[in-house]
Amino acid sequence: MTAPDVRAATCTVDGRPITLPQTGTESLWDVLEDHGVALPLGCASGHCGSCTVLLDGVPVPSCLVPHAEARGRSVATVATAADDALVAAMAEHGAVQCGFCSPGIVVTLSWLLRTTAAVGQPITADDVRNALTGHLCRCTGYTAVVQAAVSAASKISAASKAADR
Repeated sequence: MTAPDVRAATCTVDGRPITLPQTGTESLWDVLEDHGVALPLGCASGHCGSCTVLLDGVPVPSCLVPHAEARGRSVATVATAADDALVAAMAEHGAVQCGFCSPGIVVTLSWLLRTTAAVGQPITADDVRNALTGHLCRCTGYTAVVQAAVSAASKISAASKAADR
């Protein structure tokens, strides 16, 4: 008899391994909640974006991801995925109101900043709006969020260029 593949029954969440159920239809969000990872759950259908995490570096709504898809993979929540420059810019621009949607927005925009601004590519307001497709926020109207992301991108891009010199 072959021993079960232990790696296949775990994933890494914010740098720590967690055990995944061997069977069942739970979403990744359900399993994260069972392990004490606090993520908002707005719609449970992938429309609001509040539960967004990075799965192997790509933003996904955790409520739609079957937990089995996370086996052997890396999950980053807002706790470890948040870009410091973005968080500071969001506070500076008043881009956080009630905070319910903020974790998903921060995860997605941090991903955008890491994949573009950090490598010297500019980010426009349209880029930010496109990245936010799939996120619902009824409090901010997005204007401050877009301004914060563009501001953070500018700072990150400038720091990246300075480091290259």
